[in-house]
Amino acid sequence: MKIDEWIHGEQIGSVIGETSPIQALFIVENRSIKPKLGEYVVIDYGPDTPLRERYVLGMIESIYSGNPLAPDDLDNPYAISRLRVYDETRRRTYLRGVIRLLSYISTILPRSGAPIVEAPKTPPPPLSLVYRASSSLLTKIFSERGHEWVRIGVLASHPEVPYSVNVNYIVQRHLAILAVTGAGKSNTVALLVSRIVDKLKGTVLVFDMHSEYASSNLGVKTNVIQPFLNPLHLDVSEFLQLVRIPSNAWRQEYILRSALESVKKAIINKDVLPKDFFDVLKKDIELLITNPKMSRIKVSGRASEWQRAASSLLNKIDDLLFRYGSIFSFMVSKDLKSIIRPGYLNIMDLGGVDEDAADVIVHHYLRRLYYERKRYIREKDGYPDPILVVLEEAHVLVPRNEDRLTKYWVSRLAREGRKFGIGLCLVSQRPKVIDENALSQTNNKIILKLVEPNDLRYVQYASEYLSDELLKILPGLNIGEAVVLGLMTPLPAIVKIDKCPGKSGGKDIDAVTEWGKRKSLAEEAEELIKEEIDIAGL
Repeated sequence: MKIDEWIHGEQIGSVIGETSPIQALFIVENRSIKPKLGEYVVIDYGPDTPLRERYVLGMIESIYSGNPLAPDDLDNPYAISRLRVYDETRRRTYLRGVIRLLSYISTILPRSGAPIVEAPKTPPPPLSLVYRASSSLLTKIFSERGHEWVRIGVLASHPEVPYSVNVNYIVQRHLAILAVTGAGKSNTVALLVSRIVDKLKGTVLVFDMHSEYASSNLGVKTNVIQPFLNPLHLDVSEFLQLVRIPSNAWRQEYILRSALESVKKAIINKDVLPKDFFDVLKKDIELLITNPKMSRIKVSGRASEWQRAASSLLNKIDDLLFRYGSIFSFMVSKDLKSIIRPGYLNIMDLGGVDEDAADVIVHHYLRRLYYERKRYIREKDGYPDPILVVLEEAHVLVPRNEDRLTKYWVSRLAREGRKFGIGLCLVSQRPKVIDENALSQTNNKIILKLVEPNDLRYVQYASEYLSDELLKILPGLNIGEAVVLGLMTPLPAIVKIDKCPGKSGGKDIDAVTEWGKRKSLAEEAEELIKEEIDIAGL
């Protein structure tokens, strides 16, 4: 088989007008063919071009139809009705489109060595032939190339072509999954993480804000983690968040820091049992009010001001125990492997806690993962597995204009995580609210349907590979379709995401059907009367 027969199918049309190495205008000549948005094509630069640069792969980024007999300013109803039955009208109708030039085919499918996406340096000559890309070519480009690839769907315009992503690049360069509510975001997350665990024996941690994944049976090894925290393992910033000490209440912060240090030291020395942690903590603070000289918390200055601060802090600690007492457990192990199990889909179920507690829990485990992975890389002592961390509702815990504990660690891991084998996946239906530093450092993106103009502009600003034409495609995507970008894929693609078996969370509630299940009070009363009559034998 000749190379041109293998890489392309039937001719669609020809390049027209002025071209550039980035894009080209084309017109459809074969009227039996209806090119689709997102379809891949091959441009033949002609036999005078060196073979290495002769064939270029492109994507149709826009397609439109027109007719010179029906211009924009046509406003005569009689003329319109005549044109509709005039044979010449159909013959004069044309299809034109814009092709984004992506890469020389010779470099993306080399005979030896690694594939390289190399954009063409010269524009295609006018009247260059445009062909449909063959399924064989696209399968070679987009299907699994090695053990680090997993399938997530098919090409939307070529459903016979499986589509896979490189998981190494997801972990090394991070990922964002963005979409409006109901577009298929949760299904995409469930599919990706379950296939990473099932096929690659990978380790994944999902922070599940609404118990969507904890209640699903994804058919892989799953470890649902209850959001318990051992107070002995919390750092001061996490306590400050839970106790809700204002940033200007420096006396309360100092007292809490000192009391925590004192109690932890007493537990290490076995002077205090772990279960008595909060009782001893409160007693130390109470002594500052009743007998400052006996207190292990040393202060200077006006005693009355310190006493008021201590009294206010005690109230906050009581409130802490009332609100969050159920998530504290001294049984939580310090061994992270026993909590986040290597080789499992680990799901931290945060559905039962508020946003402040969720912020502390996510911050706590990100912090511990960072230091344990860092220690393992350097000393072979710590958490042993590279890990992909999925943060649902990223706009809540990594907000653009608000301070959150989690925000610090997400930004740090986005910068440094690749060195220690910690990948981030930010998931959100409100991308414009996510911190721009965090979002821009997710090199890979799976963007399902997005409609809101501010979301679209913000996502493009934070995306290295999202062109204007691809941006225009996003509002028109169907449920389950996505634009996929980044190093994890050889080329930008519009993908129909596979349906994840077992995924039940995230579905809309059918309110009308639910209402229909409930009988009216009148119907229930009528049935009850009939039953009583039957029992009485009347």
